[in-house]
Amino acid sequence: MKFFRGLLLALTTLASYAHAETKPATEIGTLAGAAYRIDVPPDWNRRVVVFFHGTSETPLLYTAGEPLSPMFRHILQRKYAVVQSGYSAGGWALEEAEKDTERLRVHFAAGHGKPDQFLVMGMSMGGALVAMTIERHADIYAGALSLCGVLEPSDALFQRDFALAAAFDYYFPGVLPAFVPVPADYVADKRMVAKISAALASKPAAVQALLRWYGTADAKSLPDVVADTLTDFRDLQRRAGGNPLGNADLIYVNSGDDAALNAGVRRYRADAQAAAWLARWYTPSGKLTRPLLAVHDIGDPLVPAAGAFTYALTVQRAGHADNFVQQYVAHEGHCVFTPDEVARAFDQLVDWVDTGKRPLSGRLP
Repeated sequence: MKFFRGLLLALTTLASYAHAETKPATEIGTLAGAAYRIDVPPDWNRRVVVFFHGTSETPLLYTAGEPLSPMFRHILQRKYAVVQSGYSAGGWALEEAEKDTERLRVHFAAGHGKPDQFLVMGMSMGGALVAMTIERHADIYAGALSLCGVLEPSDALFQRDFALAAAFDYYFPGVLPAFVPVPADYVADKRMVAKISAALASKPAAVQALLRWYGTADAKSLPDVVADTLTDFRDLQRRAGGNPLGNADLIYVNSGDDAALNAGVRRYRADAQAAAWLARWYTPSGKLTRPLLAVHDIGDPLVPAAGAFTYALTVQRAGHADNFVQQYVAHEGHCVFTPDEVARAFDQLVDWVDTGKRPLSGRLP
């Protein structure tokens, strides 16, 4: 849920940039239980962008007549078609999303003729799918663009969240429900966020300890981050058939209260089979033989920007460092890119794929 909230925020921001233009041909339908949307410009260049969206508690649906996100405006202006699946399942649906999107890609080629080129692009959880896709299917995709993407191993991301929730529970016992298992009826609604906010306001020193340890959220975003973690835990426990997360062997450091926190925090141990499932979906291999450009907002409280460096090291160890570039924008929030920033990132990827001109790491030009 938390990743999709960020994506919704991004799309809301992007929508203010919409303007009238020649409309592409739009196809909306359902394929093997997954809704999809295909947009093809009238002067299509025979190239396709396959897009992976972030998490949603329920599968996305596409409505006839619904405007396409302005995020894709520049891509269509460059005469690329855009193909996106709503997935047949919600939550951390990497397994379903991979199959649904590949099925849609084949469906597109069958109906429109074999394209000259496929590029893959995704946001948030879609970034994990971008890495998985470009690593596994370099024979199909010529290049990849990840925006605010989960590029570190999935278990590392969620283990950090689990440890944060356990630390919160130490400082504020009784505010959150059980972690293992999370109640089936748990909802990260306004009431839960308000309850967490009130607890945080009662102990400013504990708030600072949590923020120092977590390292990326701020006092304003922390209640939402904590509330949403349990939604993710519930989804992962259901999918994995057990609890894939734990903090039993974690030593908390840099909280400013390390001795007391480590002595008092409740410890949990992951179920081996459930942890193996989460590692499968997904631990990057680093076998990156095609260009991958990643762009992150440095103030992202949900998918910390530092996670992309973990991926950079993975690629480096595999001997493919020349095929990865990480850039950033100086924004606070999750997936808060403007259409112009998306366009500039996309143009760099196209130039890299077509001419071999590798973008420079650092701030998005």
